[in-house]
Amino acid sequence: MRVLAFDTATAACTVAVASEERVLAELTLQVPRAHSTRLMPLIAQALREAGVDRRELDAIAVGVGPGSFTGLRIGLATAKGLALALDKPVVPVSTLAAAAYGTGAQIGLVVPLFDAKRDQVFSAVYAAGDRDPATWVEVLGPVNLHVDELVERVRTIRAGMQHTWQFVTLCGDVAETHAPRFGPDQAVRVAAAGALLPRGSAVAALGLSLLKRGGGVAPDALVPIYLRKSEAESLWEARKSRSAP
Repeated sequence: MRVLAFDTATAACTVAVASEERVLAELTLQVPRAHSTRLMPLIAQALREAGVDRRELDAIAVGVGPGSFTGLRIGLATAKGLALALDKPVVPVSTLAAAAYGTGAQIGLVVPLFDAKRDQVFSAVYAAGDRDPATWVEVLGPVNLHVDELVERVRTIRAGMQHTWQFVTLCGDVAETHAPRFGPDQAVRVAAAGALLPRGSAVAALGLSLLKRGGGVAPDALVPIYLRKSEAESLWEARKSRSAP
């Protein structure tokens, strides 16, 4: 099987083409507010470098968040359009899971931390497995929590696990910022700089694993994971509430 995979929910616009055996091509750009203009050229370039015609794809794997509202809309609209044009299934992949898997961790817990503003984070907790994504376990999430509440939840999870689960790998765009809040603990580390954000290859690996287990869906069934309302929606509701009699 071959999949085209991409994620636009974070600052990274990342694309990969992969088969069950290997990653055939992977491209990532970090250009603020440019996903709408960069995604399709990246897809075309990745397919060209992989030597794969889009008609040879078996599915489209896409990161469904949580993350940037605008980024998610761009990514999901593109995935739906391609899947409809090619008559292929779409595989929804958690952006948090892709970030965690992309760290390369094979022991302990992996905790992605993405900025949700006001000292809150989009997060989840995964028990790392081997390089087969099916061996990874979602222990918590996805959630939108104050970072201090997340720290307490991770501490509780660690306390109830075997010693090999005591290791914690942090990733995400605010991992370095919030790492000290997890305590002066040698078992807590921040992922390497190139593994903080989700990568297309991780989305592809998770997508292929889900596809083999029946995780593909029709394009019109694809929905994002938002976890909270957008700032614009919150402001509109606040104004509506104030104007109500």
